[in-house]
Amino acid sequence: MNRRQFLESVTGASLAWAASSSDPAHASSRRAPRTGDRMTSKPHRPALDKLQTFDYEGVRLLPGPFADRLAATRAFYLAIPNDDILKGFRRQAGLPAPGDDMGGWCEGSTALLFGQWLSGLARLYRATGDKSLREKAITLMTEWGKTLPHQKFGHYDYDKFVGGLVDMARYADASEALPLLAAMTDRAEAHLGRERLNATNDDSQGGYFNGQMEWYTLPENLYRAYELTGDDRYRAFAEVWLYPHYFGMFTGKTKATPDGFHGYSHVNALNSAAMAYAVTGDSDYLDTITAAYDYFQKTQCYATGGYGPGEKLMPPDGSLGRSVIEEPNAKFLSGITGRSFETPCGAWAVFKLGRYLQRFTGQARYGDWTERLLYNGIGAALPMRGRGETFYYADYRMTDARKTYFGAPWPCCAGTYIQDVADLHNLLYYQNATGLFINMYVPSEAKWRQGGQTVTLTQTTEYPHAETIHMTVEMAHAATFTLRLRTPAWAEGAFARVNNGPVRKTGRPGEWLALRRRWEPNDQVVLHLPLPVRRAPIDEFHPRRVARVKGPVALVQPKTAVAASEDAEKTNGWVPFAEVGEGVRYTMYEDLPDPVG
Repeated sequence: MNRRQFLESVTGASLAWAASSSDPAHASSRRAPRTGDRMTSKPHRPALDKLQTFDYEGVRLLPGPFADRLAATRAFYLAIPNDDILKGFRRQAGLPAPGDDMGGWCEGSTALLFGQWLSGLARLYRATGDKSLREKAITLMTEWGKTLPHQKFGHYDYDKFVGGLVDMARYADASEALPLLAAMTDRAEAHLGRERLNATNDDSQGGYFNGQMEWYTLPENLYRAYELTGDDRYRAFAEVWLYPHYFGMFTGKTKATPDGFHGYSHVNALNSAAMAYAVTGDSDYLDTITAAYDYFQKTQCYATGGYGPGEKLMPPDGSLGRSVIEEPNAKFLSGITGRSFETPCGAWAVFKLGRYLQRFTGQARYGDWTERLLYNGIGAALPMRGRGETFYYADYRMTDARKTYFGAPWPCCAGTYIQDVADLHNLLYYQNATGLFINMYVPSEAKWRQGGQTVTLTQTTEYPHAETIHMTVEMAHAATFTLRLRTPAWAEGAFARVNNGPVRKTGRPGEWLALRRRWEPNDQVVLHLPLPVRRAPIDEFHPRRVARVKGPVALVQPKTAVAASEDAEKTNGWVPFAEVGEGVRYTMYEDLPDPVG
């Protein structure tokens, strides 16, 4: 049974039940708070955040590659006919079901993706103010809600539905999402199996063969539901699904390693630990995610920031380095040809983890993994197109690597793709009482309140193809605050100038470069990040198997001519991974010759 077949079986029959009520709003014995209530009855949480996110408000993308991707993504998802998306649900409910079958992984219904689509539409609406996104999301949720008494779902689908409904209430101001959430949770509490098997190399998702795939991702969204509503039922249910066997691997409490575990879902599981820390304040959870971050950087990551060849975590014995060559009979490498990184899903997990870590610690260094996947992950993915054609795997092989669309339409990465693009608005900046933190260098605008007035910072740049980032500060009156600019770990020699002054301030790699002063309207900042091409070994066991990297960008050498940027001409035919299109053969990793003597 492959991943698609398993998901269809879970959605279809093996973990099925139906509620007796025809009105899901009345299926719960404990009604969820309404939207008005949630604004005044937030649950108590420890004051843990060192930084605050913009939470999809106050950040705008300006013309550039990411704004183009946002526009294309918006157009693609708005164009999917609502009747097609709802057809499977309506058919299961015995209701009239106009529209066409979605096909592919959504052949039975769109349960696999539906919650993530609600989430992405809601977040994009909050970020852009585009009412058409909210209208589509409300229509989909309302019509789907009519079929809920007849829905069949397991752990995986329930998790995605919870996240989507929480985001509809939080970002789309849809109070009607909360009774739907309560109704689903009633049934989940009663019927979801509690075996909670630990992942193994043979069962990399901890329940793949018994219908409980990825149960360990449930706490994150359930804790988010608790934060939103104040209803202790969601906190209690989140605690059912915590994963101490895995978390303890990074804190010394479990004498094991995650070798062979499913890559994306186990990075995503760290976000459950993050939300457990946010809600409980238990420092063990913070220790888990900080140690796990370092473990992944040391043992699991390619130069791109991608991880999990064949969707599995590698033992720290050189398997990662061997994963880019053909070795079909190796224990951890069988069947990975061309499947180096599950891109939209894998990027989504890292975007969230990096944000949690920066919120909780205030440290700049946790932005580096996010940045690499911004440019080499979602920024280098082929766009969604046609009838659910999706870029699923990135290919880092040393021979015959190429970008292709996945073989079947509407796989899981068609769900996280829209969430990744929406998240661009929540990764670029942070704030606290002292001022603004500039985390990513993307053409954009941030508005925030400082000292009783609105301040606007605008970035204009061609980074990472150019070494300079220009920023302008605008407000009505002069004010004293701090701008902090993230200096990436690789950025030796970074410096900033204010108003082209003769004095420059240097940044230490992996830290914030702090500029505190009395800012005047229209003050200018220029940040300079040197971008030399360097060689990055794939792992410590293969120090001469390297990728070429320029700043955060992995370079590849196409086997045929491509339309490359002017910047690429300076790297002897090596071009940014994002510039390679569908079907073009390329090389990312190369073996350096042994040194003479």
